[in-house]
Amino acid sequence: MKAIQFSEHGEAGVLQLVDVPKPTPHGNDVLVHVAFAGINRVDIWVRKGGPAYPVSLPHILGADGAGVVEECGPEAEGVSTGNRVVIIPALSCGTCGFCLKGMDNQCEQFEILGAKRQGTYGEYVLVPDQNVVPIPDSLPFDKAAAFPLAYLTAWHMLTSRAKLQPKEKILIVGASAGVAVAAIQIAKWRGATVLAATTDKAKIEKIKTLQPDDVFCEEEGKDLFKWIHKKTNGHGVDVVFEHVGPATWEKSIKSLGKYGRLVTCGGTSGPSVQIDLRTLFSRDMSILGARMGTQREFQELAQLVFEGKIDPVIDKIFPLAEAAGAHAHIESRQQFGKVLLKI
Repeated sequence: MKAIQFSEHGEAGVLQLVDVPKPTPHGNDVLVHVAFAGINRVDIWVRKGGPAYPVSLPHILGADGAGVVEECGPEAEGVSTGNRVVIIPALSCGTCGFCLKGMDNQCEQFEILGAKRQGTYGEYVLVPDQNVVPIPDSLPFDKAAAFPLAYLTAWHMLTSRAKLQPKEKILIVGASAGVAVAAIQIAKWRGATVLAATTDKAKIEKIKTLQPDDVFCEEEGKDLFKWIHKKTNGHGVDVVFEHVGPATWEKSIKSLGKYGRLVTCGGTSGPSVQIDLRTLFSRDMSILGARMGTQREFQELAQLVFEGKIDPVIDKIFPLAEAAGAHAHIESRQQFGKVLLKI
């Protein structure tokens, strides 16, 4: 089969189109003939060789994907050959204490597809039967491949961790990133007042297509905190959706009101931040971490996508052979929404 593989860590140019053996399903494996694969920031971290994601080389990236079930292992259940499916990118054991409590995103053997085992950047991928969900004929494969990792993360952050309520005010920073685009859509669906912030003036009009209640572009002479202060009559927001890290952290904390909740899923600008504990305890604030999402949450989210209530945003689709160009496109911060590979 054709696949995108890299044999050494490095820049996007290490990604090469190669021929590799087609995998064979065993046990509860399901072999999916991939139609589209989604690209995520984690793919870039794995490709560059970050210590958090050690892989055996050569390696095939890819957490997101959708396609048709080609073959099932002898122990596979709940899925049949010919099913149109979307792949859940979060892999868990199903038997540890966390899994049995429905907290499988904290599984003792948790991993992201493509971050350790071979991923979706190829014509075929093997996944456990619990990691495929049938999709309706009305949902195109590209839309199915565009929502799993980013939208699941945003869903977990807003519904399970921050518990965002209708009419609450939420600030979403880095608003043009894939996970933030998902957050804007989910927050609007939940009936919140959405204030989006970006540093990219060229993307303001695209952000507005998601219908946030207002958009702020931080540039010289403009201060995000002052804007939030004005928009909330000095009260601050109820929730801040964070994924950037130190570049936005101080302003995000300052933007929170009393009993405010900051929820974060990452730190693209770095891993370390400073916190003034006096601000935290004097205003009854909460800081919440979030790690992707659970199987149950994926089912909840998928149903909304299937019903057309949440429409995944696709920025650009590249042919499989141009995976290096797709990675470069993301690293140049040109994208708005998901970047996909057509297999």
